[in-house]
Amino acid sequence: LSQLTNLRALALSGNDLSGSIPSALGQLANLQALILSFNALSGSIPAELGQLTNLTLLSLSSNDLSGSIPAELGQLTNLEQLKLGSNQLSGCIPASLQAIPKNDLDQLGLSFCE
Repeated sequence: LSQLTNLRALALSGNDLSGSIPSALGQLANLQALILSFNALSGSIPAELGQLTNLTLLSLSSNDLSGSIPAELGQLTNLEQLKLGSNQLSGCIPASLQAIPKNDLDQLGLSFCE
């Protein structure tokens, strides 16, 4: 997948995918939408996803993701939608994500980092 450098959208929701999210997805520089919700993905959210600066939609909700939300996601300045709910995330939410117009951050039960 990491060699599909012109890929603009990757939508694989509801496919019972398991394992971790490949950090190599961070190499898809032209990606505008990454939708991996409603699977059985586990592990942490790769910090490398913060390199996807053209991303406008990131949906990772309804998986078994754990750990903290990487601060690198704050580099996604074009992000308009962020869905992370229904996971096992911990820690605090990077304050830079607070301004994203459509998000489900209030459902996480986590406070914003100072």
